[in-house]
Amino acid sequence: MFRVILSSQWRESRLAVLLLAGLALAFPFLSMRGAASSSDPWSAWDLLRASTTWSTSYPVVAIAAALALAAGAWLPDRRGKHIYALTLPVSRSHYLLLRFAAGLLLLLGIGAVLGLSTGVAAARTPLPPLLHAYPLGLTLRFCLAGASAYTMLFTLSGLTARAARLIVAASLVLIILAVGADLLNLKWNPLVVILDAMFGPYSPLTVFRARWMLIDV
Repeated sequence: MFRVILSSQWRESRLAVLLLAGLALAFPFLSMRGAASSSDPWSAWDLLRASTTWSTSYPVVAIAAALALAAGAWLPDRRGKHIYALTLPVSRSHYLLLRFAAGLLLLLGIGAVLGLSTGVAAARTPLPPLLHAYPLGLTLRFCLAGASAYTMLFTLSGLTARAARLIVAASLVLIILAVGADLLNLKWNPLVVILDAMFGPYSPLTVFRARWMLIDV
């Protein structure tokens, strides 16, 4: 059954997966393009500048992949009004787990492409002293960030219309309270508290605040 669900997920998301995998393959090589040789005294600066410039592209690809796969996981059910899921001889929780695992597997496939491209790009680039390549660290960061975002977006995409409206209403109330707190010059802002909790040091989303550097000191 997992093979059938994976095939369905692939059909719904293949264009996005192929596009994002192509970007994950190209970005590391583009970031190293034009890097000076190791004998050049300015090579370290050139590599760091290129790595810093392209570092923002990796979390963008991770978020885009999570969004595309989370949306693609629910498209067949929404199109068929969840009739197909109800006809299967498995529990709803088991079916959701299979759907989640299929999207996660495709996401990790994009991460594998990134790991291959970062490894090759780092291996073919001469590094000056004091600089090091981190293809494995960048790949693991990508997979962790993508999996965290995918889990959250998969959950939100599967909400009922009523639950979605409640979340939107709660978000609007939160924004109004945050604006009111700023206008009244209060020291406590609920929106800031929630964002700090979401991207704090103990949250899996804190990986988005890390340095996504292929080449670093």
